[in-house]
Amino acid sequence: MNTNKIASSVDALAKILEKSRTNGSRVVMCHGVFDPIHPGHILHLQSARQFGDVLVVTVTADRYVNKGPWRPIFNEGLRARTIASIEVVDHVVVNDSPTAVETIKTLRPDVYVKGADYEDSSKDLTGRISDEASAVQEVGGRIEFTHDEAFSATSIVNQFFSPYPMETQEYLDGLRKRYSADDVIERLKGLSDVKPLVVGEAIIDEYCYAEPLAKAPRESIIAAKFSSMESFAGGAVSTANHIAGFCDEVTLLTMVGPDPAERKVIEDRLARNVRMVPLVTPDRGTVTKRRFLDPSFLTKMFEIQYLNGSDIQGDTEQKMMRNLRELMPEHDLVMVNDFGHGMITPQVRDVVIDESPYLALNTQTNSANLGFNLITRYGRADYGCIDLAEARLASGRQDASVAECSAALLKRIGASSFMITTGKAGATYSRSNGEVIDTPALSPGVLDRVGAGDAFFALTSPWVYRGEPDDLTGFVGNCIGALQVGTIGNRTPVGSVPLFKFITSLLT
Repeated sequence: MNTNKIASSVDALAKILEKSRTNGSRVVMCHGVFDPIHPGHILHLQSARQFGDVLVVTVTADRYVNKGPWRPIFNEGLRARTIASIEVVDHVVVNDSPTAVETIKTLRPDVYVKGADYEDSSKDLTGRISDEASAVQEVGGRIEFTHDEAFSATSIVNQFFSPYPMETQEYLDGLRKRYSADDVIERLKGLSDVKPLVVGEAIIDEYCYAEPLAKAPRESIIAAKFSSMESFAGGAVSTANHIAGFCDEVTLLTMVGPDPAERKVIEDRLARNVRMVPLVTPDRGTVTKRRFLDPSFLTKMFEIQYLNGSDIQGDTEQKMMRNLRELMPEHDLVMVNDFGHGMITPQVRDVVIDESPYLALNTQTNSANLGFNLITRYGRADYGCIDLAEARLASGRQDASVAECSAALLKRIGASSFMITTGKAGATYSRSNGEVIDTPALSPGVLDRVGAGDAFFALTSPWVYRGEPDDLTGFVGNCIGALQVGTIGNRTPVGSVPLFKFITSLLT
C-alpha cells in the first residue's frame, strides 16, 4: 500500500500539483466518500484517469459523511489508504471541508470527474453538483462524467454491514418492495406548501461541560471542574426549526421572558423561514434548563431549571388567546408542543381545541410537572404523539400495553390517529378505524436523546395532516429521530438533505 500518495492536507497537495503543472501535466480530480470501496469505484477512477495525466482523489472526512447514523463504515484514514493502493491514483487527500467546492478552488483541477448518476443535477439530493461545476468553471476547468457499470455502496452496506437486528432488516426489506427512496422523498418534498403554526414554550437548553473531581473530604457534594458551555434553542423552537426544513413557511407562537439576551439566544438559532411571534412575559424569564455533563462520555450529572411553572394570567393570557385567534385562520394545522410550564392555560387550551383547523398535539411530562401535564387534559385532537411513559400516565395504568394505551387515548381525545414512541422498541401508530402499525427503531446508537421526541412530532404532524401513507408515518418519524439522537442536544436541526440521504441509504 503506497501511503506516499497521501498528502497531509489540501494546501500541501496544491503545492505538489503546481510542480506537476510546470511539466504540462493535466490534473484530474475525483471526490467522494468511498465507503466501502467497490468495483464501481475502481472502474470510475480508471475512466477518470483517461481525462488527464495526474489523478487526484479527495476523500470526505468522517465528520462530513452524511449517509446515516452508523456511517462511515471505515474511517477516513483507512479509506484514504485503500484508494492510495489503486494503481491509477496518483494523489489522495482527506477533504477537511464540508463540500468539494473550496477544495476544487484550492487544487484547481483541469478536469473534475463524477459518475453518471450526477449528470442530471436535478436528481442530486445535496444540490452540490451545480456548485461544484461552477467552482470548476471558475478555476478554468471542465466537468466530465463516467458511464461505467454502476454499483451501489449503500446496497452493499445494507446487505453485508447492516447494524440492525434481523427483525429490522426484514422490516426494511418489506418496505423496499412497496416504496422506493425517491417515492418517500417526493412525498416529503410535497409538504413544502403546508403552513404549520407551532405553539409552545421556548426553552433555552444550556450544556455545561464539567470534569468530575474527587469527593470533597468535608462535604457530601458533587465537585466538577468547569470546561465549557454552549446554549441551544429547545422546546417549541426546536420543533419549529425541524419542520422548517420541510415546510416553506412556519410560524412559531412562543413564550419568552423580558431579558433581551435570552431572546437573542433564540433568535440567533431560529431557522430563516420561521416567523416568531413572541409572547413576552414581564413577570418571568425564558424557561432555561442547565445540564451539567461529563465531556468524556456526555454523561449528564445533574440539571438546574430556571422557570416559573405557574399559569400565565391577566393581560398575558388574554394576549395569548388573541394571538391564537389571529394566527390560526392563516395556517393549515396547529402543532401544540405543551411542555407544561404555564403557557397553555385551561382557557388557552379551550381556544386551541375549539378553533384549530387541524390539531396535532404533543404534551410532555418532565421533572417539573410529573403526572400533571397529561394529554387527556385536551378534549380533542386530530393527531396525538407522546411516548409510552406519558401514555401510561394518561391512561392511568402503569402496566398498560401500547395497544391498550392507544385504544384508550384515541377515545379520550377523539383523535383519528395516535402515535406512541417506545424508545429502542420504535413506535406504534394507531388509527381510530382499528389499524395498528409498528415501526422498529432505526438508530443503531444514541449520543443524546434530548430533542428526539420533538423532531419526531415535528415531521409526522404535517405528514399525517397531508394524509400520506400510514405505513410510512412511523418510518419517517423514526428516521428523523435516529438522526436527532446522533446530535448533541438541539445543536443543529435535522434538515431535509441529511434525512433524504438517510432514507436513500435505508431503501436502496
